[in-house]
Amino acid sequence: MKKTGLLIIIILLIAGIILFYSGSLDTWRVQGVINGVEKAMEEEESTKMMSFISLNYADGYGFDNSKVKRLLENLFKDFDKFEVTIENPVIEIKEDTATVKFDVRVTVGWNGNPSYIVGTNRSAAHIRAYLVKELFRWKVVRVEGVK
Repeated sequence: MKKTGLLIIIILLIAGIILFYSGSLDTWRVQGVINGVEKAMEEEESTKMMSFISLNYADGYGFDNSKVKRLLENLFKDFDKFEVTIENPVIEIKEDTATVKFDVRVTVGWNGNPSYIVGTNRSAAHIRAYLVKELFRWKVVRVEGVK
């Protein structure tokens, strides 16, 4: 009985090492960030959403961490019923940085009607998000393609 338990522990340890060094674990964690952002947006949770955004966030639109937080709080105050559709994510990881390309649509309830705030009913917005690993967690540092 002890040998079986020890064997199971050794197998789990080896599997964990393989996942860690193959990059599968990082891919899984980056996918978790994508899923977490999608869920936080739909739940209108700005604090949860900001947990995925780096304090060093800066993009070409002039947004930094504090401006993103303010934007989210205003969006959640002004609109209802956020529905986020993320499709075709492609994750590329190199050491402690990751690039994620995906298509996204975001609809909201506005005056009782559904309205698109990202993408359209005909085409999704083509987004590119850049992430870095900060203390064993992946965080978004820049986003491109939001119109």
